[in-house]
Amino acid sequence: MNYPRLRITFRQFNYRYVLIYLRLLKLLIFILLTTGCGTFKEWQHLPVSKEDEKTIYAVSHGWHTGIVISNENLGDELSFLKSYFLKSAFYEFGWGDEGFYQAEEISSGNTVRALFWPTPSVMHVVALSTEPSLYFPQSKTIELKVSSKGHGLLNKAIADSFDRNSDGEVLKSQKGIYGRSLFFKGTGSFFMTNTCNTWTARVLNKAGVPMRTFLTLTASSVMDQSREAMMKYECCQ
Repeated sequence: MNYPRLRITFRQFNYRYVLIYLRLLKLLIFILLTTGCGTFKEWQHLPVSKEDEKTIYAVSHGWHTGIVISNENLGDELSFLKSYFLKSAFYEFGWGDEGFYQAEEISSGNTVRALFWPTPSVMHVVALSTEPSLYFPQSKTIELKVSSKGHGLLNKAIADSFDRNSDGEVLKSQKGIYGRSLFFKGTGSFFMTNTCNTWTARVLNKAGVPMRTFLTLTASSVMDQSREAMMKYECCQ
């Protein structure tokens, strides 16, 4: 299978703006972590039995993270996706800046706007034919366990990230950036302190995974916390 790399990796991206962004983030994170924002949170909504365990995945593509859930666990909240995609084994969800995420070419203009001004957001959904570690062999994948209750809360948090019209229908934006994927209008605004990775951390935390929801700004932070969470995870008998 050819790895469906992100479109941004095919284009000439101006890394100076990313480096400036990362330096600012590191400074901001350092200041806040030294005031006590880095404490590890506890697991919530743990499964009551092995049968109550559900599997989800955190995936990092380098600078951007997403969440993957199985088709059988979409629930009522996300069942609308079946009308947009042929049946798939898994779905990847990502949230991000509307202009930056959907851009044909990444420029200094849309980079600066995404970082320094609150901008509209989009949801990116990818239909996967197999589990994420096989579909994205060059990306980092962490398998996480949550309860049925936690998965329901996760589904609701993801569903709430889709903007809707007055009839409650999601708003499709355009074709996605790799594989069988689509963009939809999102809720909330993208900003330097509210990135795609902040969204991933927040949604995972809704499911019960112990994640810092404030200033988790980078993909490495999401993956490090996910890995630490699984090291502390204890299920039932």
